[in-house]
Amino acid sequence: MFLINNLNYKKNNHMKKIFLKAVYILSIALMFTGCSLGGLDLQDSFDFESDVNTTDPFAEMTAWEFIQLKDSIYDEDGVLDSEGFDYLEAAIKVADFEDQFDQDTTENRTYLLLDNSAFIGSGDVINVITGSSIIAEGETPDQVMARADTAKLKEILRYHIVTTKILQVPTLYNYGVYYTFQTLIDGEDGIICFSRDEKYNITVNASGSPMPSSATSQYEKVHSHNYVFSNGVGHILADMVRNQPY
Repeated sequence: MFLINNLNYKKNNHMKKIFLKAVYILSIALMFTGCSLGGLDLQDSFDFESDVNTTDPFAEMTAWEFIQLKDSIYDEDGVLDSEGFDYLEAAIKVADFEDQFDQDTTENRTYLLLDNSAFIGSGDVINVITGSSIIAEGETPDQVMARADTAKLKEILRYHIVTTKILQVPTLYNYGVYYTFQTLIDGEDGIICFSRDEKYNITVNASGSPMPSSATSQYEKVHSHNYVFSNGVGHILADMVRNQPY
C-alpha cells in the first residue's frame, strides 16, 4: 500500500510540474501577443530615414574646382600647410593643364592629387623641376613654378592622371593583386600599378609589382581615398610616383 501511494504521489507531482511548465510557456507567449490579444492594433510599419548624409560632397565639382577649394594656410614659420594644394594649383597653371583637370567629357579619370608635402624636400617635385629643393624665404608657389622646367612638370602631371576611374571596389576587387593602368603618358612609360590591402588601403607602384625598379623604388601609399568628382575620382598622395625618372 505504501508503495502504491508513493507512486501515486510521484505521478501527481510529475503532472503538476508539467502543468506549471505549460502555464509558464503560455504566459511568455501571451507577453509577445498581448497587444493584439488585448484589442490593440499592431504598430504600423515605417521607412527609417537616417540623418547621416551619404552623398559624395564634391560630386558636382571637377577635380580642378576641388583643388582650388582650400585657402593657403601658413604656420608661424611661414611654411604652407602640408595637406594643401597650393603648389599643385600653381603647377597646373604654369603647365597650362587646367583643361585636363577641368574636363567634362569623361568620368573615366583618376587624379592622383599631390599635396604640398609632395613638392617640398630633396627628390620631391620642386627639386626635379628646378634642380634644387631650396625655396627662398617668402617665395610663393607661383614664383617657384615660374622657374620650373615645364617639360618635366607636364610629364609629372600626365603620369598622375590615369585614364580609368579607380576605386578600391569594384576596380581593385581582390586585395594583394596588382592592377596596371595607363596614364596620360603613352606607351610603356605611362603604365602605372595599383594594389590594395585587406583594409582597402591603396599603394601605387608597390614593391613586388610587375613594374620596373625605377617605379617600385618610388612607390607611394595613398593617404586619402575616393574623392568623387563629376569628372572622375581623386586620391591624395604625399609624394609623387613615376614609371621612369622624369
